[in-house]
Amino acid sequence: MSLDVPTDPLSYAASLLDAVGADREQVPAEIALNCLYAAELLELAGGRAEPIPLIDGDPAASIRAAMGALALLDPDTFARTQVLDAARVARRALRGLG
Repeated sequence: MSLDVPTDPLSYAASLLDAVGADREQVPAEIALNCLYAAELLELAGGRAEPIPLIDGDPAASIRAAMGALALLDPDTFARTQVLDAARVARRALRGLG
């Protein structure tokens, strides 16, 4: 199944964050755990993580793309506690990557 960003941004964001969390070569453990937690929160909000590659092999670009996908959500979905918490955790992970 291929993910379509405009029609399923929640799943796309969860998938990207899951991919960053799984990258044990480039991503320190604390950041990986933050990304996996954010992906889990998005799944609790209704998304579904699918295996996808990082954006250009870059964890930071992938987190930024996930956050961009969250910006496509309708206001009610974005306002869900799990989505806001996931966005905060993803922001922290991006900061940690420097």
